[in-house]
Formats: sequence, C-alpha cells, structure tokens
Amino acid sequence: MASIFCCFRGCSSFIDLGFSSQTVPIKKQPVIVLDSQQIGQEVVLVKDGSRICGTGGALGNTAIMQDKAYFEVRLQQTGIWGIGLGSEKADLNSVPMGNDAETWVLCSDGYLRHNKEEMHRITQLPQEGDTIGISYNHIELNFYVNGQKLDCPFTNVRGQVYPAVYVDDGAVLDIVFESFVHDPPPGYDKIMLEQSLLET
Repeated sequence: MASIFCCFRGCSSFIDLGFSSQTVPIKKQPVIVLDSQQIGQEVVLVKDGSRICGTGGALGNTAIMQDKAYFEVRLQQTGIWGIGLGSEKADLNSVPMGNDAETWVLCSDGYLRHNKEEMHRITQLPQEGDTIGISYNHIELNFYVNGQKLDCPFTNVRGQVYPAVYVDDGAVLDIVFESFVHDPPPGYDKIMLEQSLLET
C-alpha cells in the first residue's frame, strides 16, 4: 500500500514539474471605437471610447475600407450634435462639422451639411433615446432613424473616410460599431478592421 502512495506522490510531483498550468496571455482583439488621438481639444471620450461629450468632434479609429459598412449612434442626451463621415483632415474643433470639404454630417437641426452647403433637410428630428443608423457603400451615405431610412443621401463622399461625430451644448452620443439595435440594410455589415478584411 505504501508503494502506491509513493507512486501517486511521484506522479503528482511529475505533473507539478512538467505540466504545471501556466497563464497564457490572450491576444486582445482590436476593437473599433472613437480614436482618442483624433478628437477636438474640448472633447471627452468615456466608456472605452464609445461615448462622446464636451465640445467638438471625433473620428473612429479605422477608415471604412469595405464595400458596405454600417454603424449606429444612440442619442443619449440632446444638444447640438452631428453624425456622419469625415477624413483625417477634418477640423474636429469646429462645431458644427460639415462646414469644410472633409465632413459629411446629419446635424441636430435637421440639415445634412458638407462644405458649408445644406444638401438636404429632414423634418422629423431625432429625439433623446433615438438610434441613428449610418450606411456607406462608397457611392451613397444614408441615414436611418430608429430603423427608418431617410431619403436624403450624400452622393458626393470622396476619399478615405472615417465615422465622425460631434457634440456641443450638453449633447451626449454613444457610437455603436456592433450589437446593433436595428438590423443593417441587406448586404451591409459592421465596420471591419483592415486586417480582418485581409483575413476573409
């Protein structure tokens, strides 16, 4: 009987030495958020880069490379705000955005602005708690309010663009890049990182 216990003791010491459980670091997958390096001087990002408040604009941390991309913004608190796309050259300290050639935005006053032009105007303004969807296919930039498409697309978006939002006057926006409230339009999907596109 004693020899059996010696065997177990020997096995257990073998297991401890040769097969001890080691912590393997899990590679953290990059996620799409608002980029803390691409924000206005008076912008505050919270909730790991998914909520914007303060004054000014912010861009997402990845450009839209795929053919059909979709993301959402939840209007947590009203004020002055805008949602759309912008290039790396966008003036993120200027509110409202849409006053330069680098941004295409739906603004809280209902106007869709680009390069100081009011391209369209919606009459049904989004309210606190609403979800605004944005779809982009490199031809059209479209907006949706609570899943309903607004028939006022931008068709003049050019170059490499990023998700863009701005806030002022107490507005708070949550930007959502996955786990959407509303289904994306057919054929559209969440924004993918360039590395993910290469792997597919």
